[in-house]
This record gives sequence, C-alpha cells and structure tokens, in this order.
Amino acid sequence: MDWLARNAVKVIVVLLVIVAVAGLLVARSCSAERTAKTSEKVATGQAGAVAASGKDAVETVGNRSASDTAADTVTRENADAIDKAPGANVAVDPAVRDAGLRSLCRRASYRSNSKCVQFVNP
Repeated sequence: MDWLARNAVKVIVVLLVIVAVAGLLVARSCSAERTAKTSEKVATGQAGAVAASGKDAVETVGNRSASDTAADTVTRENADAIDKAPGANVAVDPAVRDAGLRSLCRRASYRSNSKCVQFVNP
C-alpha cells in the first residue's frame, strides 16, 4: 500500500496518457472513416456526371445527325421540285439568274459556295 501512495500520481498520469492516446486513435479512426465515405460519395457523383455527360453527347450527335438528314431530304425535295416544274428546261435570263444567286449568296450557308464567290458584294 505504501508503494501505491508514493506512486499514485505517476499511475494517474500514466492512465491519463493512455486515455488520451486511445482518444486520439478513436478520433483518427472516425476521421479516416468520414474521409473514406466522402471520397466514395465524390467518386460516385463523378461517375454519375461522366455518365450523364456521355449520354448528353450521344443525344446531341444523334439530334444533329437527324437534323442533317432532314435538311438533306428537304434539299433533295426542293431540287426535284425545281427540276420537275413546268419550264424547268427553259433558259432563264442571266440578270434574273444573277439576282437569284445574289439573294442566296447573302445567306451565311452559301457565302463560301463557288457560285457566290463571283459576287463581290452579294
């Protein structure tokens, strides 16, 4: 008993150090667990964002392709209608032809056409 009385302070200090170290280990373990959960949530969110982005890209390409196909169809239908119209084989006055070309060449989609380049100020 005499030994315990002389070393009581030392025993209390050692016990407090053990409790403090255990507390730090528990806190670190909880922090690591929270970090792992957060990392998992971020990774899951990023994977979802990548999937959504890919889906959007595929839909955009598909929509553009459908739009291009529709425009090509309209162009073919217009060309056929012009070729089959009465008088389609009759020569057009050059001034009328140039006026028609100038009006088309004002559109951005025709400006680089070789027939539009001849008109400096369409």
